[in-house]
Amino acid sequence: MTELLTIRDFLRFTLSEFARYPIELGHGNDSLWDEALALVFGALALPPDGDERLLDARLTSDERQLLLGLIDQRVHYRIPVPYLTKKAWYAGLPFIIDERVLIPRSPIFELIQVDFNPWFEAPVDRPIRFLDLCTGSGCLGITTALSFEESTGILVDLDDGACAVARANVAFHQLGHRLEVIQSDGFDGLLDVVFDIILCNPPYVDSEDMARLPPEYQKEPELALRSGADGLELVRRLLSQATDWLSDEGIMILEVGNTWGLLDREVTTRTGKPIQWLDFEHGGHGICVLSKHELNTLYSTF
Repeated sequence: MTELLTIRDFLRFTLSEFARYPIELGHGNDSLWDEALALVFGALALPPDGDERLLDARLTSDERQLLLGLIDQRVHYRIPVPYLTKKAWYAGLPFIIDERVLIPRSPIFELIQVDFNPWFEAPVDRPIRFLDLCTGSGCLGITTALSFEESTGILVDLDDGACAVARANVAFHQLGHRLEVIQSDGFDGLLDVVFDIILCNPPYVDSEDMARLPPEYQKEPELALRSGADGLELVRRLLSQATDWLSDEGIMILEVGNTWGLLDREVTTRTGKPIQWLDFEHGGHGICVLSKHELNTLYSTF
């Protein structure tokens, strides 16, 4: 350890360890270099951009010990970087993260960044109200609240641990006056209110995919991933209920990942019309935007 003194030294060492012990990416980084930056800079509570002016800064003995321990956990125990640093970056924003929630990575942030155009036009006479269903860390709801400055929202999750993390993030982003976190099984615990936008990134991994998950993904909470044998158990229930919670011009944004094909076949078979799936600049699949009218049509199919 005495030969590893600077941030540059530890970045090089981390990359070498990644080469010796192959790891799986996908929790916010798509290259080993970005993964090393996230680990080293994140552990040292430094800005995530890898500022080269810091590369030759010497580390304290405690910092070196910390980094060596985290590198060991990453390569030998396959723990994702955000669980090691307790922070993830999503849509350019920092979020508090631990093993009680999924690590944020949904492509839905691209829709938020364009204010949901062209699928939704914000009403000019009032603030929008939205629901972040199966919120996890709260990243989708918080990003939406920051994009629509006059909006209010409810963040819902079944798991009390996830709700605790979401509340911590709401407080961190100083949005407690506009966002409420509720523990609920889907829509069941909500009051009689309608929303302009429902964001929904529910569990959708089927049994076959669960069995094939890389070690890093197995560290995430199973409750937030698995949804029955075919991955659509919860999705079907939420689709059948969503129309009752949407305003007339409201939309539901739904992510179902690899189960999109099964859902599309079911909808096409029963309605004669396939779902329109979205493409994303930064990758991702299995996301659609459904209007209240489309949900009314789907209601009888599930």
